[in-house]
Amino acid sequence: MSRVVVARAIQGQLPYFPSAVRVGDGRVLVVWREGLGHVRSVGRIVAAESADGGVSWSEPRVVVDTLYDDRDPMVVQVGNGDLLLSWFQIDWTVRPWVCPAVLVARSTDGGTTWGEPVGVGSAMVDHQTDEVWRSFRAGHIVAHGQILELPNGELLAPVYGVFPGDSAHSASVVRSTDGGLTWPAAGEVVLGRKPDTEYLEPVLTLLPGGQVVALLRTDEEAMLVRSDDNGLSWSPPEPSGLHASSADTLTLSDGAVLLAYGDVSKRFNPGRPTVATVIREPLGRWDQDPLHLIIDTGQDTWDQSNPAVVELSGDQLLIITYDIFTREIIGELLPRAALT
Repeated sequence: MSRVVVARAIQGQLPYFPSAVRVGDGRVLVVWREGLGHVRSVGRIVAAESADGGVSWSEPRVVVDTLYDDRDPMVVQVGNGDLLLSWFQIDWTVRPWVCPAVLVARSTDGGTTWGEPVGVGSAMVDHQTDEVWRSFRAGHIVAHGQILELPNGELLAPVYGVFPGDSAHSASVVRSTDGGLTWPAAGEVVLGRKPDTEYLEPVLTLLPGGQVVALLRTDEEAMLVRSDDNGLSWSPPEPSGLHASSADTLTLSDGAVLLAYGDVSKRFNPGRPTVATVIREPLGRWDQDPLHLIIDTGQDTWDQSNPAVVELSGDQLLIITYDIFTREIIGELLPRAALT
């Protein structure tokens, strides 16, 4: 493995939550949040790119900076070549604090400029009890995973939040049938909702045969739900066997799935180091392949991970995370064989 530094945050700021995509011209584009802290601070979204397979990187540039905390950016390229950037906002200036929106912006020039964002609709509403407020995830609607383009050209945005009358978080997908121009609440389908279970951070994966798999973070092991009809209906949540937090997935060119996440099993250390596995048979269980420690900052790794994964040419992989101790977005370049 070879360590690379994507960028260092400016003095007084810390980097968080990277997302990455290899675009059609071969560049790797990475976006992330910069802020004073993991929560309860205003953040902005920053981007950098590499034209040489992740070895060297451009100077960071700010792409979103509003009065709110702009956070958890996710970037994806859709079939017509456009890039979609999704993120959510928190307003920390009010008590209880609120999450005004999940937003999606479009770039038609490879990420140089971005159009006006549009909101993602949902039946979830701001539901503020003292217990939920203390969980630091209260709000109308928030997001974690990348938007997924389906074989029929429709798009799914994975979101999570609290429905009216609920005390626990639910996960759902919101559908766009017009290429991401609108995201009506009427297109929302629930992935997981139980009164005693927190379903968080849904991450979507499209398998070669057309099945869509959603990985849901819970307080215990992550759960899997599956759809064979382009996300219109989903199987009940089933255990994945993985203690996965803040995951990212990518279907590789041979049909296997690259999965990286923050491991909370304490198998490698008491914190949340970045681990990865290649799931050779993603239609089956996701805990049957070797799990590898990829990045461990060596200190308090609870505030680490939220990885991003990219497949490069020559059977090379890039796994990116953040290091608050060096104030850097960092990555590991490694051959696919290192994960077997």
